Amino acid sequence: MSLSDSQVKAVKAGPRRQNVSVGDSLFLVIEPFRDNGKGGGKSFEGRMRFPPGRKGKQVPVRIGVYGRGVGKWSLKEARDEWDRIRSWSRETGRDPRELKNNDRQTQVQDSLGPTFADACQSYLSHSSSKASRNEYPNLLDHQVIPRLGGDTPVAHLSWDHKGPGGKNGRERVMEIFRSKVADGKAPQADKLLMVMRGVFDHAIDQGWMDRDQNPALGTKGTKTKHKATPHPTLPWDQLPQFFNDLEKNQANGTLVLCSAVKVVLMTFLRVGSLVPMLWEELDESRDLWVIPGSRMKTGHNHLVPLTDPLKEVLESLRKVNGAQEFVFASPRSRSTPYLNPYSINQHFIRMGYKGVQTAHGLRRTALTVGQDVLGFPAELIQRQLSHAIGDKVRQSYDDSTLLDERRKFMIAWCDALLAQGMKI
Repeated sequence: MSLSDSQVKAVKAGPRRQNVSVGDSLFLVIEPFRDNGKGGGKSFEGRMRFPPGRKGKQVPVRIGVYGRGVGKWSLKEARDEWDRIRSWSRETGRDPRELKNNDRQTQVQDSLGPTFADACQSYLSHSSSKASRNEYPNLLDHQVIPRLGGDTPVAHLSWDHKGPGGKNGRERVMEIFRSKVADGKAPQADKLLMVMRGVFDHAIDQGWMDRDQNPALGTKGTKTKHKATPHPTLPWDQLPQFFNDLEKNQANGTLVLCSAVKVVLMTFLRVGSLVPMLWEELDESRDLWVIPGSRMKTGHNHLVPLTDPLKEVLESLRKVNGAQEFVFASPRSRSTPYLNPYSINQHFIRMGYKGVQTAHGLRRTALTVGQDVLGFPAELIQRQLSHAIGDKVRQSYDDSTLLDERRKFMIAWCDALLAQGMKI
C-alpha cells in the first residue's frame, strides 16, 4: 500500500517499533514510546536485495528523519532519494549503503570548510605571477600536498591546531622545511616555505583560517645560511667544444629540442618565456618577436629583434611545426603541448655539462661577453635581458626601448656565437 504524506503524518506511535510500507520497498519506521514519554520518532528506510537475485541479502538503507526543515525528509523527498540510491546501485553493481556513506563523508567534509588542496588551487588561480603558473603547482603537488594531505581542512593546519600525532600546523610545516635543509637543499627549503606562506595567507584572506594562524611564517629559526650562487655557465673560450658536442648530438635530442637550445643561446631568454612561443607572436614585417607580458617576469611585453640566424632556425621549425599553434610543440611533453621548460637543462646534462652549463647561465654570459668582448654598454644588454632599469621613478617615466641599438647588439651576439662554432 502506498501512503500519502497526510497518512504518514497521521500514523501514531505505539509500544513497539512499527515498519509501515509507503511503496516501492520504502518504509516508514516509527519508534515506540518510552516510559518517560519520549520516543515516537519517524524516519524513512529503504530495503533492497543485494546482490540482486536469490543469493542476495535484504539490506536496509536509512534515508533520514521524517519532517520538514533542515536535515529532515518529506515523503516525496524520501521517495526521490530512494529512487536515486536504487538506480545508482543497479547501474554500478555496488552496495546501496555505499552511496549514503559517501554522501555523509562529503557532508562532514563540507562542514569542515575548504581543504588544503582547495586552498592551493584557489591561491594559484588568484596569483598572476609567472612562477605561480609554471613552478608552484609542481612544488605543491609533489612536495607539500603529499605531506600535509590534500583532504586536510586548511583550518586544521593552523599554527595552534593539533592534528595527527598531536602535532600542530607549525610543526607539520617545519618538518617539510627542515627535511629539505637536512638534505642540503636550503634554497629549495626557503622556496617551499615561501609558497606555503602564500597559500595560507590566501586562506586567511578568504576567511578559511583565523588571522595570525599562518603556520609558514618566517622567523629567525627559518633563516638558512646558504649563499646565493650564480647559475653555472661555461667560459667564453670553452664554447667551441660545447658547440661541437651540441652538433654531434650524442644526447639524441629531437629537432625541436636542439632548435630550442640554439634559440635560447641566441636570445638568452628565460626558458619559461621561451618554450611556450606561439607563431602568432612573430611580427615579420618589423623583424620582431613580441613576447606578451604574461610570460615575462616584469609583466611587460618584451621585444626580441629577429636576426638572420634566428630566423633560419625558426624556418626549420616551421617545416615540422608550422601547422601547430606552438613553435616548440612537442608530443613527448606530458604536462604541456609544448616543450617542457626543464628539457633544455636536461639536454645539457645528457651532453655531459652537468653543473657547468645551464640555460639561465647564458644570461650571465651575454651580459659579460656583451660588454667585455663586443663592447656594448651594460644598460643596453640589460634591456634586452628584460631587466628593470633604474629606480621606480625612472621605470614609471622612461618608455624608451633603444630598439635599434638592441638590434645591433643581437646581430653582433649571434655573429659571435657563429664565430665560436655554433652551427645553424
